Parts: sequence; structure tokens; C-alpha cells
Amino acid sequence: ERLAGWGLLYSHSLPSVFPSSDFFSAPFQRVSSTAPMKFNVAVRLLLIQALGLVLPTSAVNWRLRKSHQTSKLAVRHEALLFAKGRGKQRLQAGAAAVETMKIVHKTAYWGQMSLGTPPQQFKVIFDTGSGNLIVPAADCNVPGCAPHRKYNSKASSSSSFVTNERGEGSSEITFGTGQVSGDFYKDKLCIGPSLCFDANFIAADKMTTEPFEDIPFDGIMGLGFKDLSMGDGFNIVDDLQSRATVPGGNGQFSFYVSDGDDSEVTFGGYRAERLASDIVWAPVKVESWWQVAIDDITFNNMPKNLCNGKCQVAVDTGTSMLAGPSDLVDKLSSMVDAKDDCSNFDQLPNLGFQIGNTVLNLRPDDYMDKSSAGCSFSLMALDVPPPKGPVFIFGDPFLRRFVTIYDRSKPAVGFAVAKHSDTDEAEASRLIARVAGGGSAGESDTSSRNQGSNPFAVNLHLDAGLMGRSDGGESDASSSSSSSQDSSSSSSSSSSSPRKQKS
Repeated sequence: ERLAGWGLLYSHSLPSVFPSSDFFSAPFQRVSSTAPMKFNVAVRLLLIQALGLVLPTSAVNWRLRKSHQTSKLAVRHEALLFAKGRGKQRLQAGAAAVETMKIVHKTAYWGQMSLGTPPQQFKVIFDTGSGNLIVPAADCNVPGCAPHRKYNSKASSSSSFVTNERGEGSSEITFGTGQVSGDFYKDKLCIGPSLCFDANFIAADKMTTEPFEDIPFDGIMGLGFKDLSMGDGFNIVDDLQSRATVPGGNGQFSFYVSDGDDSEVTFGGYRAERLASDIVWAPVKVESWWQVAIDDITFNNMPKNLCNGKCQVAVDTGTSMLAGPSDLVDKLSSMVDAKDDCSNFDQLPNLGFQIGNTVLNLRPDDYMDKSSAGCSFSLMALDVPPPKGPVFIFGDPFLRRFVTIYDRSKPAVGFAVAKHSDTDEAEASRLIARVAGGGSAGESDTSSRNQGSNPFAVNLHLDAGLMGRSDGGESDASSSSSSSQDSSSSSSSSSSSPRKQKS
């Protein structure tokens, strides 16, 4: 299989790792300006699409393993996380491009967890688009690890080196921008003081300078399905269902995110007070990403007959973008017909995604770039081949509109309007609405917002900020110590810096 600019489409054990080309060594170089970074990464993503993922074993320039040499090496490619670029969106030059990027939303959300006995604390991004837990290791001395907390296996009485069922004891992973390398360990994982279990993970002894030196969190907790993980026992979602002890949890977790300081992830269910509507459920079609089918795309709730039963959506908490198949993105851009000068912005339609007889709507503010420089359609074009593609990606702009609930036991994804301070019942009824003009779609699977709320769920506060660095060279994201048992803690996460990754 080959990588089409996103996700994990390839998994194999190889004795060698990355070819000795400028393309793969580029992540080691510091990129000082935002615009060159965007174009550089866009070119790299296109090259990945063209070349596929079968890497030549004769060309090696990143041999990182230095311990446990008797175990095999696992190679993974996860190119959405840390990917940057604008895809098929209209390219703007000079001051116009800079001004467009000054529309500020949070582009990363992270929370606290711990590993080991006694516990070692880490900040991680909770990513439904990948499947491994990765933290820096104590022996990682490269710049990519320097700002972050590091896992010390020797300081934990419950730590052990492990291999997977294929005899692999280490791994190397390529992301959309950057690479990591590390060994496999098992140790006690705690999400909050009450949700603890033994988990397998990667302790990274190499992390490229870009992007890891500048990210505001230490590591990544993948919350995708098992085929994205390093093997049996490495999937956190399965661990949460089989090992974690949350009464009434039913294998669920959920996300509520905002541009304020009240974002959170809930393990063991969801918080009904975060929901402004009942829940619309969609079954997972491919157990890899949290990927569901949609019946059609709508404008102001009117179906446009664009899908023919073939559209799918992956809900991804690890990306700040919206994206879709290039042919549909081109069609949608043409049909929306937004004027460059924003003269028809107030007349633009709600862009909806139909599930049964229900529509999940995005407002023009969600799918358009608007600034003093003008307006442009903001969906990226991204082509993922079958069997996982074609697929849309719902990142942060969608997640700020809807609480998303991930149910491993079904499996299914639930959607409810997020209850922000400016969301009343009328607004909620516009965001989740009935299909206009009838149609042949069946009834949606819905449940009451109060039906599955779990008082025993573990609510973990998420800090929020921007990825990367601002023009002034300082970190775009600010974090605070997080409360893990309730959502009452606060985060000073405001920022006015330009976004490097536009949603």
C-alpha cells in the first residue's frame, strides 16, 4: 500500500529505515520562515504520494538503533500529524498570504498523563488519527527532545522492555513532518489519579528538530484502532476497554474543544452538560481511523448528490485541518462560489454532511479563510486510495462545533452540538438539522444527550495553543498544570500569533 499524504497505510518490518535523500533528511533542518515551510512540506507530501512507501534497503542515512539489537525493527509512516500545507486552496503571495494566516484558532489540544512507579508526568496530544503512545526517552539528547520531559525506565520499578508478537522491540516512525525512533516498553500508565493500567509504548531516543523542538507537548497518545498500533498490547483504545476500570464506561471516550480554556477529553463516556443537542450515531466502517460513512453533502440542508453512497469521513483529533478528496473539494469550491473580495460571504451556505436523515452543518466561518486580504475556500485536497479512501478529514474546525463520542464497543462515533457560551437551542437546531426536501435516506440513529452520561467518567482538562513558533521566535502555545479528575482547572492559552497550520 502507499501513503496518499495522510494516515497510516503501510506497516512492515525492514532491516533498514530511510533512503539517503534530501527529501527524508529535510526534517533535520530548521525552517525559519512560515511560507517556505508550507511549500517545502507540500512538496514532500506530493513526493510521498508519488513514490509510495516501499523503501530501498540499500540507501540508509538514519540508522538510529543502539540498543536491543537482537530484536527486530518496526517501521511506521503516519503523515497527517504535523503535516502542514494548504493543498488545493488558492495560493496567495506576499502580504496577502501572511494576513490570511492571522485568523487565529487553537491548533493543538493536550493534557497530562503519567508513566511509571513513581509516576513521571507528561503532556500528550490525544490523537484519534494514530495508534501508538510515544514519549521522549531519558537518553534522547537531540534538539527535538531537549525541551520536553523524558521517560526514565531506570527510575521506574514497574518498567520493562517488551517486544511485540513479531519479535520487534523498537520502531522508527515518519510523520508528515519529522521522524522518531525508540524502543518498546511496558509500564504503569495513569490518566488522572483513578484511571490506571499497564500499557505498552515507545520511548523515543531520537526526535527530529522539526517539528518536535517547537511542539508545546511532550508526546502523542494515539487513540486510533489496533491496525495503527505496533502490535498486540500496544493499542490504548483496546486497553481502555479491557483493562481500565471506569464504572459504566462502556469503552467510550469523548472530546469537547474550544478556543477558550475549557477544552477536555472524557474517558468512560461524556458530560451531558457539554452537549447542546441529542447525539447522532454513525457506525465505524473501517476500523483504523474513526471512519464513518456519510450519505451526501448538503448546502443549507439540501442534498447535492455528490456522494452516491461512497463518501466517508475520518474524525481526527490530531489535526487542525479540514480536508477531502480532490475531485469533491474542487466541486465544492466551485459550487460555493465564494468571491475573493468576500462580497458574498454573508450569503454563503451552511456546508453539511448527511447521516441518514440528519445533517451536521459547518458555517461559512468554519470552512472559509476570511481576512482583510480576502476570502478563500479552506478545505485541503487530500486523496487517500481504497480501501480506506476516498475520505474526508474532520479536524479542529469540526471538533469545535461538535462534541465527538468514540464508542469502541459498537464501534461508532457520536456527534452532538457543542454547548459553547454562544450556543442556544436555536443555533443547535441549525447545526444539527433535518435533511430538506425529503429524500430516501433512513432514520438516523440518535440517543438522548442524558442517556449515556456517566458520573464516574474521568474528565481530563486540555490545554490549548498553536503549533510551532511565532514570528518573534517564542512558543505559540502556553500551558498550565492540568487537573485530571475534573475540568475546573484553567489554562492561559490565548494567543495572537499567526497560525502555521490553517484549519
